[in-house]
Amino acid sequence: MGKEFLKLALIYIVLVIVVGATHFGVVSSMNLSENPPIVYKIYIILGLITFMILQVGFLVKVKSSDFVGFTFMGGMVAKMGIVLALIVVNEQIKSNVLHLVLAYFVILLIEVLIFLSLIKLELKKI
Repeated sequence: MGKEFLKLALIYIVLVIVVGATHFGVVSSMNLSENPPIVYKIYIILGLITFMILQVGFLVKVKSSDFVGFTFMGGMVAKMGIVLALIVVNEQIKSNVLHLVLAYFVILLIEVLIFLSLIKLELKKI
């Protein structure tokens, strides 16, 4: 399970970095935000939250592979709550909510693809 986890985790990290760097580059070059560094901060926050959810998904896969989908759904709801709290609390994010929503849905798409790979993953019985 260790190699499979590392492979999927590496794929996730690379995809988030590539998409985040692209989004930051577009925002910086086209002056779409008064505060462009907030874009990569958003990707770091959402990326770390999603990575923690992914780790829980791997643990659930090892213990009981039938509940991986529930882990995804619970993590998605928790992440949505955190994002809504960030919008209410942080003034910089509130003024860049379009970038937050775009980053949220892009990372959600990546999360769905990784969880689908995790669900299809066959574990070797020891």
